Amino acid sequence: MSLRLDRLQFEARRVAGWTTTALGFTIPMWVVADGILVVLLVVCWLAGGEWRERIRRVTTNPVALSALLLFGWVLLGTLWGMGAPEERLHALKKYADLLLIPLLISMAIDVQTRNRALLALAASLGVTLALSLVMGLGVLQPGGVIGCDLSNPCVFKKHTTHNVLMAFGVLLFGVLAWKSQSRWMGWGWGLAAALAAGNVLLMVQGRTGYVVLAGLAVLAFQMYAGWRGILAAIVALSVAFSIAYNISFTFHERVNLAASSVTQWSPKVAVVEDPIGWRLEYFYHTAEIIQDHPLIGVGTGGFVQAYRARTEQAGLDVPPHPHNQYLYIMVQVGVVGLGLLLWLFVQQWRWASLAGDETTHRLLARGVMVTIAVGCFFNPFLVDHTEKLFYCLFSGLLYSGTDSQLDTRT
Repeated sequence: MSLRLDRLQFEARRVAGWTTTALGFTIPMWVVADGILVVLLVVCWLAGGEWRERIRRVTTNPVALSALLLFGWVLLGTLWGMGAPEERLHALKKYADLLLIPLLISMAIDVQTRNRALLALAASLGVTLALSLVMGLGVLQPGGVIGCDLSNPCVFKKHTTHNVLMAFGVLLFGVLAWKSQSRWMGWGWGLAAALAAGNVLLMVQGRTGYVVLAGLAVLAFQMYAGWRGILAAIVALSVAFSIAYNISFTFHERVNLAASSVTQWSPKVAVVEDPIGWRLEYFYHTAEIIQDHPLIGVGTGGFVQAYRARTEQAGLDVPPHPHNQYLYIMVQVGVVGLGLLLWLFVQQWRWASLAGDETTHRLLARGVMVTIAVGCFFNPFLVDHTEKLFYCLFSGLLYSGTDSQLDTRT
């Protein structure tokens, strides 16, 4: 009986590893498959045993503990505030994917499985990139999974998500090029990185992707050359963005529209058909709500009710969220919640060594964090399906560390 149980637990852990690989491939493409695979991963985790070891791994891993603290505070936030019970439960479910981080860390995912999931993500992003380039050339017509148009060739996802994932793809392709032992494979991954950067800057209209790409470039230069790398990154980005501004109509138009929206916006004038203006309007009124409830917020799921009460007399539209994760977490669960979110990011930066001894592994681990931390200024990435699942899956995989690393941490 014991041998059968051990065999069942071993097979569950093995299937869990392959499930993470499948998720790496489906995240940029297929929401339905994501949901099925996450359920399968949880089932495998429940059947995998090793509970004493799992508890030890989580309690000695600062990233796992930080994710649990953040989710725990959001859970406590359902006990107060303005939201109806169903709104509180719906909002809590949005943050439930944070539990994937300690779940994966508890399983001590090995390096081979992590690398396999990263390769699956690279393959998926490669397919997305190829379809986007073909569509941009007019060979492939919009329709089906091709949801945008020839002037904005995003594939599988909306342009914001497409560009954020593709910006990380630039980093991932670059790392694979650097690590490749085959010259031709190295050139191939390098070409993919260059084409992905062009796709982000010159073709697809997701402005968040521009900023994420810049943040990842600064990270890569900083990890390679320290503060001198930051200066080099600023120079390189200035040149690259200047070229893109002058040769790409899409980039030129999106930057000009953003600048015009920011300079013309006023809290006393209603916004009409202006996404940037709407964001500024949401930021403004959300900040006012935070001023009234700074410590613990209006409760998990209470944002819509609080925003409606604040703007009802003005007849303004009520958004489901303020399009900024930092404001969104703070308005719901206060400065404590914001502090816990920032602490999670800080721990991921500090403990990049858990990703392994190689610089490239640490770069990718921090790259996942930077992608989401930067994107959260413009979108609620911890509640948006694709972005939060990307973040939670690869945070759990890359920060799972090894038992020896966790036992000797300082």
